[in-house]
Amino acid sequence: MAKTTDNVLLHGVSGTFGGQIVFRQRMGQSIMCKPPKKSDIPPTPLQSAVRERFQMGVQYARSAKKDPEIYAAYRAAAKNGQSAYNVALADCFNAPEIREIDTKAYAGKAGDKIRIRATDDFLVKSVQVYVLSPDGTVLEEGAAAANGNGLDWYFSAKKANPQLNGSSIRAEAADLAGNVTLQEITL
Repeated sequence: MAKTTDNVLLHGVSGTFGGQIVFRQRMGQSIMCKPPKKSDIPPTPLQSAVRERFQMGVQYARSAKKDPEIYAAYRAAAKNGQSAYNVALADCFNAPEIREIDTKAYAGKAGDKIRIRATDDFLVKSVQVYVLSPDGTVLEEGAAAANGNGLDWYFSAKKANPQLNGSSIRAEAADLAGNVTLQEITL
């Protein structure tokens, strides 16, 4: 693969030449390489799953380009050699991660707080919290509020939980691309 910048002869050239060389433009550089080869071997189930996921990522990145606010956020996060499209595509591949559900301040009373620490490669859009009784019945649910530090989300209980032992706290973190991560702890 050959790269060139500021070449008068190849400036803006893209496409296939003679079926043997492919010219591409990337970040102000002309790239010259061999054409890609298509395999005759049928894809494995895992390869098919990755291709399907990639197609979904491409569809998401294209739709993100149509929303000026989201696209501007992706463009701001793009690093050297990346486009906003690349950042959106990567965001679609990476689900948020719930690192901790902190219940030290939760004693089962209305007004008690539950802290959820959630991260993402780009942005955690929302965190939903469910308080479950020991038999799995949802006692209450609601959206957690972002703390402002980019990591912590707080949920304030609105109802009392008389059976604290054996109860569960479930948190669901979602990112802009629609990926959702679920984590549950038992008290």
